[in-house]
Amino acid sequence: MRVLVVGANGFIGTAVVTALHAAGHETRCIVRSSTKFARRFPGCGVESLDLTSKAARNADHWSSLLEDIDAVVYVAGVLQPRRSQVAWNVHRDAPNALYTACENRGVQRVIHVSATGVTESQTTYSRTKLAGEECLIGKDLDWTILRPVLVVGDGSYGGTSMIRALAVSPIVTPVIGDGSIPLGIIHKNDLAAGIVELLQTKAGDKTVLEPSAAEELPMDAVVTAYRRWFGLPKRPVLGIPNWIAAVLGRIGDLFHLDPINSTAVAQFRSTMTGNASQYEQVTGVKPVNLAEILASRPAESQDLWHARLFLLRPLIRMCLALLWLISGIAGLFGTSYLYQLVIGQLVPGNWVASISIVASSINLAIGASLLFGLFLRFMAWVQIGLVLAFTVGLGLLVPSLWADPYAGLLKNLPILVLLLVHLVVEQER
Repeated sequence: MRVLVVGANGFIGTAVVTALHAAGHETRCIVRSSTKFARRFPGCGVESLDLTSKAARNADHWSSLLEDIDAVVYVAGVLQPRRSQVAWNVHRDAPNALYTACENRGVQRVIHVSATGVTESQTTYSRTKLAGEECLIGKDLDWTILRPVLVVGDGSYGGTSMIRALAVSPIVTPVIGDGSIPLGIIHKNDLAAGIVELLQTKAGDKTVLEPSAAEELPMDAVVTAYRRWFGLPKRPVLGIPNWIAAVLGRIGDLFHLDPINSTAVAQFRSTMTGNASQYEQVTGVKPVNLAEILASRPAESQDLWHARLFLLRPLIRMCLALLWLISGIAGLFGTSYLYQLVIGQLVPGNWVASISIVASSINLAIGASLLFGLFLRFMAWVQIGLVLAFTVGLGLLVPSLWADPYAGLLKNLPILVLLLVHLVVEQER
């Protein structure tokens, strides 16, 4: 069987591609960057397509990608993009064009991965996901819609990364509300196995499934289970009132502190449970419970590192933003002794103030970019270049600064290391 997998480079998508190949099927994978994906899955058929582009909303474009295809799996999704139109493009417009092309080409079998709680939450994420389902239901196709609960894996992404980060908190174990929110869990491999079975058996036609393991746990139990998995001592559970969680979500929206955003908070407050018995009955796959998932693979050092770095990542960005913003503001209201000492020796004295204003403006631009999460990896290189040039140049021009008792120049060395950490953690895949 040849299967078109849309969103193949995602947390769930990679598991689907792996499961299909293990079952002996061929795939044509639709991803944003085919070059990176081809390195991860050598020999796999891959095509680049931005799902927000005009081409992705064109049924004719999809028609060419459906040549020799027997079935389609749509697993692309965005939790909370900067522009809401992106969510409508990815969750409704692109799949609607694809499913129209499926009708035209006679590709009948479609598996569409949606999300839990879409019928009750009023977030853009849920409304667009539901709209995508409705587009498929209106087509003359053999469709199955999946609304998985919290998807976990050997790695983590999005909501599962947040659960792990909460689990490693040093003083208390924070949870949303009183921690009693029931969560259904499914391992991404069990979800992928179910998708393969649905394709092979053609079961679940015109059916909406809610993949989940049979066990449902309150949020505090899930977080505590992960803390035990990390080998950390038990800590008191601290409930974060819903209104505070909502405020934190709004702050995350403003500064793009993914996945700390209002959509994530709303998802954890909506229905996060599924229908395990129906999923097992239709697919023949019985998802394992969280205790079995965690017991099957002990936590490694990289798991603990990632969990601890997850919430440090936005903190690092905000601290760097503060550094550049304060430097920029200070430069606008006075010329530092370093400028007077060094720049004053190289250029006419009446230029010093102008150079200070230009440098301060650059600092402010970098700070604003970091504050609002714009061009982060590019700006990381810009920061590294500027700090390195400033440190080397100033150190050569005024070597005595290395012996400054206040370590004015030496402080740049740990800042450079922090910038390297910032550069690394801002690249997720």
